[in-house]
Amino acid sequence: MPIKQMLVQAINRSGRWLMYPFISGCFIVSGTIANGQPVSYSKTPAVGVHLAYLDFRGVGKSFGRDMKPGVALHFQNSFSKRFDYSVTLAGAFLEFPEAKDGSQPTGKKELLIENDFAVRAKWLPKPALFNPYALAGAGWSQYDGRYGVYAPVGLGVQVNITPDLFVLANSQYRIAVTSSQHRHFFHSIGVAGTITRRKIVKTEPTPLPVPVIKPAAPTDVDGDGIFDNVDSCPQVAGVIRYFGCPVSDRDADGINDEEDECPEVKGVLAYKGCPMPDKDHDGVADPEDKCPEMPGSAVNAGCPEIATLKSWLNWAAQHIYFETGSHHLLPRSFPVLDSVAALLKNYPMLQMVIEGHTDNVGGTKYNQTLSDKRAGAVMEYFVKAGVDASRLQAVGYGSQQPVATNATPAGRAANRRVVLKVR
Repeated sequence: MPIKQMLVQAINRSGRWLMYPFISGCFIVSGTIANGQPVSYSKTPAVGVHLAYLDFRGVGKSFGRDMKPGVALHFQNSFSKRFDYSVTLAGAFLEFPEAKDGSQPTGKKELLIENDFAVRAKWLPKPALFNPYALAGAGWSQYDGRYGVYAPVGLGVQVNITPDLFVLANSQYRIAVTSSQHRHFFHSIGVAGTITRRKIVKTEPTPLPVPVIKPAAPTDVDGDGIFDNVDSCPQVAGVIRYFGCPVSDRDADGINDEEDECPEVKGVLAYKGCPMPDKDHDGVADPEDKCPEMPGSAVNAGCPEIATLKSWLNWAAQHIYFETGSHHLLPRSFPVLDSVAALLKNYPMLQMVIEGHTDNVGGTKYNQTLSDKRAGAVMEYFVKAGVDASRLQAVGYGSQQPVATNATPAGRAANRRVVLKVR
């Protein structure tokens, strides 16, 4: 005998003698323990096994006359005291209907698998041993390679034999959603047991005793006349407008922030808390510095001494630039030339010789003329800046006084220069 046929006969035989004892036991137990003490509500995931009956012809006039037995497994868990959910997997060997009236003309038996998810609403919100419920959900089925979708709705009852063991019985009407699925009834009864249990206990908070507060005598630790309970700086003497804190001096220059125009930078009182202006950083304030663009000394009213002055002029001369092959000054030379002119005006006793030099590229006459014009252009700039022309002399030496070899580009670049000499 084929294994499929043996399984079908086993389900048919077991269904007849298991269905009625389960139903009877359910009502007997419910009748005897309905008035017992309710169990505490717990978050209780559980699994169960069921004997199931599928009735495809009962939708018409043959309700309950042609039920096909099967088995089902299910898992359930609680959402709350009143709501939970279940996942059910059922199977049965039967002749799947080919018509909407539930008839099975083919005579062919195959395995029908149905799987659904349902939400259950319990009748009683509090823990109870006998608790009816309503359910609704969605599911799918598979039979002989065909798939269908249905929506189960129904009623049932859960009988809690112990806190961890209960009987479930329900009857569903499964509404066909797709054309490959037929509406039918699904009845089941089974036993389920909890996997784990997490008790939900609502504890009422214990009220704290009302503290007894004794008023304390007001104190003034820092002695500023402001009591400590309203003093934001109780350890340091302050003023009322700052809530007991002292007037702030963020830059620690001895000038409080209310009178300091530069509260973030340390300054001096003469400049209202701002730093002394000193562009050349020589320690002489710009208003008293006769050479504010060049570091000097207080002895020379902020101007450099002669030895330092000559060194600075050598640096300045290296930053005088002309257009290539021309005596026209480039704009980037102007800041340096302005500083030299300011120096000459602050030192009226100084006289200056401006020398022009070239490399050996080009003829001797060309280089001599170019050096003369370049020296003259620098002198003209100083005169326009306000320096008396009688204190200035411009001399061109062409390529006669090289300071480096003219055999390399670097050497020729060093020979193309202006020299500033004071006397």
